[in-house]
Amino acid sequence: MTTRDDAIAALDRTRAELLDAIRGLDERALDRKGAVGDWSIKNMLAHIAAWEEWVVQALPARLAAATTPPDMRARLQDEDRFNAEEVAEREELTPGEQLMELERTRAELLAYLRGLDQPTLARAQPWDTWPGTIPDYLLVSLRDHEAEHIEALRAAAAEVIR
Repeated sequence: MTTRDDAIAALDRTRAELLDAIRGLDERALDRKGAVGDWSIKNMLAHIAAWEEWVVQALPARLAAATTPPDMRARLQDEDRFNAEEVAEREELTPGEQLMELERTRAELLAYLRGLDQPTLARAQPWDTWPGTIPDYLLVSLRDHEAEHIEALRAAAAEVIR
């Protein structure tokens, strides 16, 4: 069983790897459209922050209802549309501001996690669609999500500095 501390350490490692992939890039490079598909690196960071923010908002609701509430389920059923909307909502942020949003959402997650008691953290299947524990969910939903974007960010970083 994954503990809260194990999950936080894993999330920290992946976040450090993600930030290392873009270290040294200036604001112009981070904001260049088309670096990651149609998106800029900043847009990819907005996508990652938006997903983490959704997880932070969904966890208390899921724990209280033992299911994903219908209004939050819509996000999961049409991810492409929500991804596009969430990135568009953050378009006006500068790359520096988007990096601060990434930090803010992580701080909110950590504060929430540290407020959960051990029985809640250790409970298997805390809501109907997740068989594991909350720390296990965080590894799959956040660590693995960031990890799947790191190579694209590395490639984009290499491309924008050419």
